[in-house]
Amino acid sequence: MDDMDVSPEWWRRPFRVFQTNIREIDSGLDVARNVADVRAFGCNAWLLNTGGIVSHYPSALPHQHPSPWLKDRPSGDLVGDAVVAAHEAGLRYMARCDFSKLHRDQFEQHPDWFYVSPRGTRQIYNGLYATCPTGPYYQEKSFEVFGEILDRYPVDALFINWYMHPLRDYSGVRHGICQCSSCQREFAAYSGGMALPREERFDDPAYPLWRRFSEHVLLDLAERLRTFVKARNRGCALLLTRNPDVVDKEVNNALDRPLPLWRYETGEAVRTLASTYPDRPVSVRTVLFLDIPYRFSAEQPGMVELTLAQTIANGAVPYAYVLGHTANQPDRKNWPQTRRLLHFHRDNEALYDGSESAAEVLLVSPAQAEEAYGAAAEAKAVAARRGAYRALVESHIPFDVLPDNRLEVAAADGRLGRYRAIVLPNAAALSDAQAAALDAFVERGGGLVASYETATRDAEGRPRPDGQIALRSLGAARVLAARDAPKELRGAYLRVTRREDLADLPETDLVPVDRAFLYVEPRGGATPSFAFIAPTPYGPPEKCWWDESYETAHPGLLWHRFGRGRTAYFPWPLDALFYGHSLPECRSLLAHAVRSVAGGSQLETDLPPQVEVTLRRQPSSGATLLHLVNSSGHQDRSYHPAMPVFDARLALRADGPDGPLHQARSVALAQDLAVSQDGPWSRIALPRVDLLDLIVLRR
Repeated sequence: MDDMDVSPEWWRRPFRVFQTNIREIDSGLDVARNVADVRAFGCNAWLLNTGGIVSHYPSALPHQHPSPWLKDRPSGDLVGDAVVAAHEAGLRYMARCDFSKLHRDQFEQHPDWFYVSPRGTRQIYNGLYATCPTGPYYQEKSFEVFGEILDRYPVDALFINWYMHPLRDYSGVRHGICQCSSCQREFAAYSGGMALPREERFDDPAYPLWRRFSEHVLLDLAERLRTFVKARNRGCALLLTRNPDVVDKEVNNALDRPLPLWRYETGEAVRTLASTYPDRPVSVRTVLFLDIPYRFSAEQPGMVELTLAQTIANGAVPYAYVLGHTANQPDRKNWPQTRRLLHFHRDNEALYDGSESAAEVLLVSPAQAEEAYGAAAEAKAVAARRGAYRALVESHIPFDVLPDNRLEVAAADGRLGRYRAIVLPNAAALSDAQAAALDAFVERGGGLVASYETATRDAEGRPRPDGQIALRSLGAARVLAARDAPKELRGAYLRVTRREDLADLPETDLVPVDRAFLYVEPRGGATPSFAFIAPTPYGPPEKCWWDESYETAHPGLLWHRFGRGRTAYFPWPLDALFYGHSLPECRSLLAHAVRSVAGGSQLETDLPPQVEVTLRRQPSSGATLLHLVNSSGHQDRSYHPAMPVFDARLALRADGPDGPLHQARSVALAQDLAVSQDGPWSRIALPRVDLLDLIVLRR
C-alpha cells in the first residue's frame, strides 16, 4: 500500500477507477492478472462486484446468495483475495452491491420486500425478482450487507448499482409505479393521505407528488447508509448520485436512443453534479460496451475517448467499466483510447488536485420547469437547457451549471457572487425566494439573461396571477398574451432594429421565430430590440409577401438596468430553437447577450465551434488550467477521431488583480506556447489541437 494516500478521506485527491462488473461464473477469476491490468490502464482503484444479487464472498446472511463458483478458488473468497491483492499493488478496492433484485427463494419467504405493479404482478427478469427501495430489503437488510462487508474486509468504497425505483426492466419494458404495501403506507404519510398513482400521468395530481416522494425515499436512505458507513469506517467512501461521498454518474450509449445524440452529456452531468454537491468529487462511469443487450461488443473508440476527455476537462474522476473482467473481453478495440486518456489524467494528477472551476458564467438548469411542464418538458425545458448549453460551448464561453432548486443554497453560501452573468433558459418555475436571490445578484452588479416563460410560474409550476413575471430585474413586467399553438408561428420573424445586437451577422435583417412568442409589457426604462412580424404567407411563391399590417412594435429582446447590473430578456424560446434547428442567429443572440450583461468576454478565440474550452484554476499553485476538447469527430451516430485544428489563437482577459499570464505549456504537445500581451489580454498561439489538451497557464 506504499503508493496509496493514507488520509482518511482519500477520495479528495485525484483517482481513476476501472470496474470489472463480473458475472457469478467469474468468481474464480485471476486476481493477480486483473490487478496488473487495472494498473496498466493507469487506474488506482478497482471496483468489483461484492454483494447483493450475488455475493462473491461466503456471506453468512440468509438473504444473500454466494456464488456457486467460489468453489473454483482455493480460499473460497474472491473478495478477500481481491482486497489483499489490490492493496498490495497500491489500488483502492471499491465494493459493488446491487439490492435491486433477489432470487425466488427470498420472494417466497419475504414477498413484502418486492415490487408490485399496478396490475398486481411482480417484476421478474432472468429469474430474479425486483425489490422495492421503500421496502424492508433496501430499508433494513442493505445495512446488514454493508455491515458484513465492512466487518470482514478493509474496503475503500461502497457502490450501489441500479439505485432507483424499478419502473422498467433491462429490456426497457415499463412496468409502472410500485404498489407494494410499503409504498402505499409511506406515500400516504408523505402526501397527507393520498393514494398512490397507478399511471405515470402528469394530469393526475398524485403523480408529480409521487416523483418527489420517490426522490425523497432514495435521498433519505442514501443519507442513512452514508452515516452507517462512516460510523464503521470513516475512510470508506460511498459512491451514489444522491447524498454520496463521491457523486456517481454513468454515461453510456443505447441502440434505440433517438437523434440528435447529446454529445455534451458528460460535461453537462459533471458541471451539474459538481454544483449540486460542491464539496464532493464527481466520477463518471464510461461504459466500454455498446449497450445492455450487447455487453460483449465494444463501444466506438471515438465515443469512449470523447466521454473521458469531457470528464477530465471538467475536473471529474475518469472511470472505465466492462462486463466481465480484464482477461475475458472478446472485443478490446477501444482499450488503446481508454488507456491513453486514463494515462493523461494519471500523468497530470498533480495539476487536478484541488482544482476548481474558474468560469464567470452560470447556466441555471430549469429542473423545476421540467417538473412543471410534465409531458411537454422535453420540448420546453430540456430543449431550452441544451440549446443554451450548446450555444455557450460553441461560443467558447466558459460556464458552470446549477439546478434551479439549488439557487437559494448557492446564494446563501456566496457562490452566486463569483459569477459575472447568469443564464436562465426558460426557467419558468421559480419561487419568490429564488427570484429574489437572482434580483439581488443583478442589483449588486451581476448580469442576467433569460428566455421565454422564465419566472412566470411559482416553484410548484402554478402560473403567476395576471401574467406577472417574478423577476423585477427583467425588462418585462408581465405577459399580455402568448402565441404557442402547434405551427401557429410559421412564417413569423423578428426584424433587426439595433444592428449591434446581431453585429456578427451583418447580412441578416430578419430572424425566424417558431414554436412560441410572448407579447409582454415592458418595464419603464427598458430598451427594446427587434420587432415582431406576425406570421406571414409562405405559399405559393407569388403570395409570399406582406404589408405593414404584419409589422409590430412588440420586442423580441428587452435590455434593462437594475441596480448596478443589467439584464437581457428574450420573450421567445431562442435556446430551444437553437437546439432544434441550429440557427446561427439564435447562438449569436444568446452569446452577445451573455457577454454584454457580463461586461465583456472572459476569453476570445478563433477556434471552431467544435472545440470546447473549459477553464479551471488550482489555488495551491496559482496555475490556470485551460482544457480544449475537440468533438469534431462526432457525426450523427458516428464518433470518428477528432480532426486536428492547426494554428489557432486564444486570448484570456488578464486585467484582474493577479495580473497578466506569462507562461503557457501544452501538456498534449509537451511544449511551451508563445504568449504575448495586448492591453488586458494575454494572447496564446495554439499550433495544434487534437482530441484533448491541457494548457497550463502561469503568471
